Amino acid sequence: MPISSGWPLQKGAIRFFVPHFVVQHLAHHPLSQELYLQGVGYYPQARNHSMQRTEHEDNLLLYCSGGQGEVHAYGQSFPVTKGDLVLLPQGLPHQYAADSNDPWSIHWVHFAGQHANAFVDHLVFPAATCVIPVGTHPKLITDLDTLLSVRKTGYRLNGFLHASQVLKQILAYLALLTTSQVRQTGHFLDLDAIQAIMEENLHGTLDLDTLAASAHLSKYHFCKRYKALTGYSPIQHFIHLKIERACYLLDLSQEPVSTVAAALGYDDAHYFSRLFRKVTGVSPQGYRRLERG
Repeated sequence: MPISSGWPLQKGAIRFFVPHFVVQHLAHHPLSQELYLQGVGYYPQARNHSMQRTEHEDNLLLYCSGGQGEVHAYGQSFPVTKGDLVLLPQGLPHQYAADSNDPWSIHWVHFAGQHANAFVDHLVFPAATCVIPVGTHPKLITDLDTLLSVRKTGYRLNGFLHASQVLKQILAYLALLTTSQVRQTGHFLDLDAIQAIMEENLHGTLDLDTLAASAHLSKYHFCKRYKALTGYSPIQHFIHLKIERACYLLDLSQEPVSTVAAALGYDDAHYFSRLFRKVTGVSPQGYRRLERG
């Protein structure tokens, strides 16, 4: 169960935490185990609202629709204003508070699940940052309000399963907004530029240090962000591009497999054939036979 701020609810405020027995059902149900709601609320003009967590067992999303506040995380302070999205992933100690003069209005969602980390990574926040401006979006507020309706279902499982799907939709929509914002602020990972480097080196080798340096990121953050955007590690994607090129060369000519392998930087044709089969499911010779019908 998420730890509540204990803020005294004011007029129009809503706070709802999913009971433990429902969470247990959601954590094992095939339609919700990937991602499910643990708590949801709306605090309008939340004067004196504050919270500090040294332990954080789930993921928390805050969306500010008015006013101001501040979040402390990653050893930094981040101001929060209207249109800002706050992401506090599992395990991150943090504290936050509404501004005393212009207190924020926020929707908040606690969530967990087997794929919660993947959804968090897909939001593409810049490294060591928990606040990003996404602007005012009526659709987002409507969807968040839809989540609030789960508190009136009488603990019916179908209502929570629906909330799980709405939550997936919200996070996928937010990923579009954050990706656009990160692109504009220069923190976006330029996949086209990175793939161009890969294609220029299809005939040889390419190491992770070179790719990370081209993105001006550490290897860790580069790999994490690249996989979040593509679903593959950088080197795995590079290999896939090589195999894609191999298919083209096999289609284009009748050159021996060893020649095709050498053109892609593989001196060992047997190793190349094993790699080709691993990626495509067939050997290079088998691929040629498929192409011939």
